[in-house]
Amino acid sequence: MQVTLNTIKYQQNTPLKNNTQPRHQATPSFGGSGSLIDTFTSKSTFFEPVEKVWNTSTEWIAKNIIAKAMNSNFVANFAEKTKDSKYIANHIITAGAAVGTGTYIYKTLKLPEKKMESDRKKVLAANHALTFGVSTAGAYLVDGALFGKWREVTNRYAELYTKDNTLMDKIAAENKKLKAAGKNKIDVIDYANDYLKDKKLVARLKGMDIAKTLLICTLIYRYLVPVAVTPAANKLGDKFLAHKKEREDELQKS
Repeated sequence: MQVTLNTIKYQQNTPLKNNTQPRHQATPSFGGSGSLIDTFTSKSTFFEPVEKVWNTSTEWIAKNIIAKAMNSNFVANFAEKTKDSKYIANHIITAGAAVGTGTYIYKTLKLPEKKMESDRKKVLAANHALTFGVSTAGAYLVDGALFGKWREVTNRYAELYTKDNTLMDKIAAENKKLKAAGKNKIDVIDYANDYLKDKKLVARLKGMDIAKTLLICTLIYRYLVPVAVTPAANKLGDKFLAHKKEREDELQKS
């Protein structure tokens, strides 16, 4: 095959005879320090003070609160006792709710008398505590009651994932051996981790359990119990305050 090289040379930017402008015009410029391009590409200094405060505060929180809390004996003991718990998600949610409730109670009781009278503050604080107690008890009860039903769902998912309809039979047979040896039984998550060595399946099964717990706790903590408890607590509080006022009026008359 014969290859012919093109040896024609092109001279760029050669002026035309009757035109003072070059053939190939340079790329148009939007020019000026206040151009649209500069506006979008230059870094804004508007949020710099906020960023400095945020960076300083996050570093302080990390060093003085998070680090000290995570290195405390309480957290270490809690992690050791709950590392194999089936309700670890419940414990974490409850701990977070307890902190939030405690903060609400503290702020309520610290309100000045001009904004809320002392008795009303006590009633509102009791309402916070009652809502937290009922929500926590309800979350554990409902989650525990649905544990078996939800385990049937995850078991079936594991069978479909592994394409093995005898998976539960294999786990049951293995549990008989473990029971005869005086060892603890295993569930589908343990089997997927220790026998199948399928980390992906383990992660999905644990994620399904956590999703179920989060859904139950969210519905109970945020919707069901507040709607049911708050009106009743308010009525009890109003009756308490009215009764106390009557007693005070009677004492003043006597």
